[in-house]
Amino acid sequence: MRGYVLISLLVAMFFPAMVFGGEHGEAREREQDIERQIHLRRMQLEMEEQEAERDFHRSMRELELKERKLALDRKYKAQKHPKHIKGNCGEKLVPLVIICLVVHILLAVWVFQDIRRRNCGSGIWIVIVLLSGLLGVLPYTIVRLGDSRETK
Repeated sequence: MRGYVLISLLVAMFFPAMVFGGEHGEAREREQDIERQIHLRRMQLEMEEQEAERDFHRSMRELELKERKLALDRKYKAQKHPKHIKGNCGEKLVPLVIICLVVHILLAVWVFQDIRRRNCGSGIWIVIVLLSGLLGVLPYTIVRLGDSRETK
């Protein structure tokens, strides 16, 4: 019986330590689990932050590339169609060409009438005046002045 009492005393002495020690161990495990979860959550937040930063930088690069592309497109269009040469440039030359054509025809008519009135010269002068304009009339007038015949 003494042994029985001794065992009961030993169990009574160590049982609270085992019970509280077990609870203490479980509490420590819970704390460690909580610390691990906090650490994992921090790591997740850091990863999400890094991912968001990467996405931001990627979007900024894409915007910069689009901006550069637009600038290059504008530059290409400016080189292809310079501002000082516009599509209506031909429209400004049309009246000048018409005036030159009318002057050539009037000079050729004058030479033709002069040749008929004087009854001398050839039709080649009309072609020369039609093609060269004033530059063809000058030699005709010099040759005509050199002629000794009078106009009738």
